[in-house]
Amino acid sequence: MIAQDVIRKKRDKEKLTEEEIRFFVQGSVKGEIKDYQISAFLMAIFLNGMDFEETYYLTKEMVYSGKRFHLKDIKGKKIDKHSTGGVGDKLSLIIAPLAASCGIIVPMISGRGLGHTGGTIDKLESIKGFRSNLKEEEFLNVLKETGFSIISQTDDIAPCDRIFYSIRDVTGTVESIPLITSSIMSKKLAEDLDGLVIDMKVGKGAFMKKLDDAKKLAESMLKVAERFNLKMKIYFTDMNVPLGYGVGNGIEVIESLEILSGELKNDCYELSIEFVKGMCEIAGIRKDPEEYIKNGEGMRRFEKMVRLQGGNLKDIELNKNVSEIKSEKDGLILDIDANKIAQGFLLTGAGRMRKEDKIDYGAGIRLLKFIGESVKKNETLALVYTSREIEKIIPYIRDAYKIGKGNVEKRKRIIEVW
Repeated sequence: MIAQDVIRKKRDKEKLTEEEIRFFVQGSVKGEIKDYQISAFLMAIFLNGMDFEETYYLTKEMVYSGKRFHLKDIKGKKIDKHSTGGVGDKLSLIIAPLAASCGIIVPMISGRGLGHTGGTIDKLESIKGFRSNLKEEEFLNVLKETGFSIISQTDDIAPCDRIFYSIRDVTGTVESIPLITSSIMSKKLAEDLDGLVIDMKVGKGAFMKKLDDAKKLAESMLKVAERFNLKMKIYFTDMNVPLGYGVGNGIEVIESLEILSGELKNDCYELSIEFVKGMCEIAGIRKDPEEYIKNGEGMRRFEKMVRLQGGNLKDIELNKNVSEIKSEKDGLILDIDANKIAQGFLLTGAGRMRKEDKIDYGAGIRLLKFIGESVKKNETLALVYTSREIEKIIPYIRDAYKIGKGNVEKRKRIIEVW
């Protein structure tokens, strides 16, 4: 079997066999199949798709292309949560310690930000000393001690996904349902889970702009999960407006701590509680996650996890160069465009356009005004933390705010639940 034949077959809209997919995945990991051949293979899939059997086999081979965790020795149901990516999405930092407080084991392998969406690992690395690249023994120890651990994808966990994703990002083949399904599910199945909650984001600030497309992806993921006997619950959530007040890295950790400590109740709080309830439902546990905010257990677990992974919560990066973005008119805030805020976020230096880009962990945006609130001319809409040229960022923040007259209905973040 040769790579060209597999590429040609998919190019010609033919169905690949399990053996052909295994050959291509294993050859990619071993370095026997070159990047330009992988690019052609991914583009053929992007253009011509895959049926369910092909998607299942691709996911399966990607899982087995690397190491799988074996968590049977740790008591408790292993449930994780995954977000398809959004703007201001710091929910994992809140959900994981609360779920652990409820008695769930949360072995969370997270990613770094790319493009307009931030990454959980980048947020955590804004905490001085925090280590996300733990060895397996350290990871298992943190799980036993705190009930959860958040680490980055290592070289030996679904290595084919790492190879494919880095190429997809630069070849315009990210938005493919079979490729997204296999990418997400291969990492999660490597965690030895009993269940998974998916936050399927939809809207301007999400990869999936339309609900119909999000549902197609959800159907694909559910079918793969069923084949692997993995229980799954999917929440479709509105990502037209940024989540919470912080968009960045350090600023989002600070907001998460305010929520865990009980100081702040906002949309991030509400969604986090709902998702933890969903995780408890899968685990067969009847507990109220809000109790663990009230009694401080969620915060204590988060502090312990950070400490065990080398971090110091008293030292979170936040850029000292702060600029105020002021309103140009009086009115009511009718909308805040998540995509425009995301473009401003990238210009602050808090995000990366290429995988190799270095980011400013202290850069970001703090929204001060929200939908439904009144604003006066020259009143501050947002604060921008950056060492970069602020004049390039201001138009994106101002344009994101739609200010005028009228009535505003409270938006529901959760659109639908499967």
